[in-house]
Amino acid sequence: MNQSLVNGLDLRLIVPSVLAFVAVVAALAGVSLLLKGQANRRIRQRLQDVVADPQEDGIHSTILRDLELSSIPMVNRMLQNAGWARRLDTLLVQADIKMKLGAFVMLMLVLGCGVAFLVELILGRPFVAAAVGGIAGVIPLYVARHKKQQRTLHFEEQFPDALDMLTSALRAGLALTAAVQVVAEEAPDPVGKEFRVLFEENRLGLDMKHAVRMLAERVDSAEARLFATALILQRETGGNLAEVLDGTAAVIRDRFRILRDVRTMTAQARMSGTILMLLPLFLAGAIMVLAPDYLPGLAKDPSGKFLIPVALFLQVTGFLIMRRIVDIKV
Repeated sequence: MNQSLVNGLDLRLIVPSVLAFVAVVAALAGVSLLLKGQANRRIRQRLQDVVADPQEDGIHSTILRDLELSSIPMVNRMLQNAGWARRLDTLLVQADIKMKLGAFVMLMLVLGCGVAFLVELILGRPFVAAAVGGIAGVIPLYVARHKKQQRTLHFEEQFPDALDMLTSALRAGLALTAAVQVVAEEAPDPVGKEFRVLFEENRLGLDMKHAVRMLAERVDSAEARLFATALILQRETGGNLAEVLDGTAAVIRDRFRILRDVRTMTAQARMSGTILMLLPLFLAGAIMVLAPDYLPGLAKDPSGKFLIPVALFLQVTGFLIMRRIVDIKV
């Protein structure tokens, strides 16, 4: 009995100390990365002054990108050899987040360890603190995925109009590179930004087929991949590019029309899933207000310790299943 108490006491002493140490080290490393990032930003601005033509309004050298994943050499080598790091770096590019992968991972660690340390100080439960800290550490990843989805949605909404603009420029007698420049200058972001990168990459010597493939990778959109495939096939087999892009724009508009119809038909199911997911939380809050001793007693009961995690697992599983059912691909 005494030995178990000593072990429990040691755990309560060790866990906060470890969390505080990790949080402090991560914060110091984050400050170092921020200072180095400011120096790199000044170098980047000087490179842009050299590469970009100041006479060209609206065209900037946006393709200058540091391929290092971290300003710390040892961390950079570790991240370069990790497959998950490349995928996460691609996600940051697709979300248009101006942060190196090393700084992003450090932000996740600082947030997770900091929240876990605070929960441990307040509640004194190491396992609960670890669980809450893990959830808090994943929040930046969720924000990045949300920004990527929003940016992709805006790109897809603007893309048919950009293709019409590109087609009109081609029919007016402009070459493909000049037509891309017109879209880069006239289209709003994010389409305008992606076409600026496409134009600059081609102007600096990258083949148009390779540049348009990279555009499809940066955007991660079915519409962008369709455009890249159509453009590559036309350049390899020949034909009227304006007519090909006209057909591509028509297909994209039809896809969006069908997608809107599907979202309208599944709106009730999606709303039902959200309500069924949130209803137990509101019910638990109401019970805590009306009968404060009920849920703590359930949590202390042996059956309650088993039933509460099972209920949470089934609730999340049911929500994910309903989301998967209504997530119809078009």
